[in-house]
Amino acid sequence: MTVIIGSARIDENGNATGGKVGDQKQTSKPDYKGEVSLQTFYVASKGWYVLHPKSDAHALKIAEKMLTACNNSNLGYDQTNRLGVITHGVASTVKTECDCSALVRACVKEATGKDPGNFTTANEASALEATGLFIGRKKYTNGMTLYTGDVLVTCTKGHTVIVVEGASRYSAPVDTTKYYKKYTGTSGSIVVALNAIGVDSSYSHRAKIAAANGISGYKGTAAQNTQMVKLLKAGKLIQA
Repeated sequence: MTVIIGSARIDENGNATGGKVGDQKQTSKPDYKGEVSLQTFYVASKGWYVLHPKSDAHALKIAEKMLTACNNSNLGYDQTNRLGVITHGVASTVKTECDCSALVRACVKEATGKDPGNFTTANEASALEATGLFIGRKKYTNGMTLYTGDVLVTCTKGHTVIVVEGASRYSAPVDTTKYYKKYTGTSGSIVVALNAIGVDSSYSHRAKIAAANGISGYKGTAAQNTQMVKLLKAGKLIQA
């Protein structure tokens, strides 16, 4: 089957910023040419992480929201004004803007009632996992089944899309990812948190945990450790 994805792609001038408000490139519906539009699935040069929504109902609504956005001529692309879609929604009746990550956020928020926060493609997978709404990320491999409502984000900062037409959700996979026990304490230290649940907190082991959770180039920075603590508190820190 042909898999169709939707996303916010680029403005009417081929730039990330500076275009007119709204979609200047949309000429028909369904829209395959606009600033925010549909296209046939492709394998990104940076690779994809795939996140499956746990709920069939949520997945179908997420796909529906993206389809609405792609066919809405009021919704254009501009990174500077990317949060317009959060203010006005994917079905906005006024001309506004978004970028790829803000649009995915809007679709998830409107479909599930839970706002995953203001992420970018650099930390999107972790932000979505932290909501508890998605099965932990899987790296796309050739021939992998993509389901309607799946969220795809490049393995390094780049782009994100939603599958609007894929395999039936009624045969979607179950979550077989192994997570560490949820940390219920109040400490913001990853060392303290790991020790509390009986897990090796050494630097070398933390580096392995970071890699398993898509945190590349682990150096033990405050930002990296905070990201792992948030996942651990959500019960979504994948075991090394």
